[in-house]
Amino acid sequence: MSSAEERYRAAVSTMDAAAREQDEQRGLRERRVAEAEAQAREGLKNELGAAQKYAEHMDELNKRKQSAGGWATEKTLADKGRESLMQFGAEDEDSTPTNSFPAYPAPSAAEPRPEPVPVPEPPAPAPEPQRPRGRHARPVEDEDDFSSTSWLV
Repeated sequence: MSSAEERYRAAVSTMDAAAREQDEQRGLRERRVAEAEAQAREGLKNELGAAQKYAEHMDELNKRKQSAGGWATEKTLADKGRESLMQFGAEDEDSTPTNSFPAYPAPSAAEPRPEPVPVPEPPAPAPEPQRPRGRHARPVEDEDDFSSTSWLV
């Protein structure tokens, strides 16, 4: 064999190796893209579910607001599910109420009561100095001033 054939076969083998490497890289890239798309799809499904729940909740709040005449009060916007739950168990109607306060003896008349300590009154605030009125200041309206009333009507 001549050296030209050897160089030709070496070049062909190098080209085949490069083509194989490119095919493997393309396959790896396509696999990563497919995985990323699957993860994105799953994330969007989760976000879509949360967004739907939020939209339903906001629709419910708007319905409550409209049924309350347009007023968004605390009672209108309160969670209806929790308020309407019936409670059973220790809080049944036929259970006898228990006194949660301990029994204290009644105070006797023989015990002297302490005299209240007089509290000193706070000093009166100093009156604010009156500012001079401006040239175009209007007079203070007096409720008892009937000078502008026409009594002849």
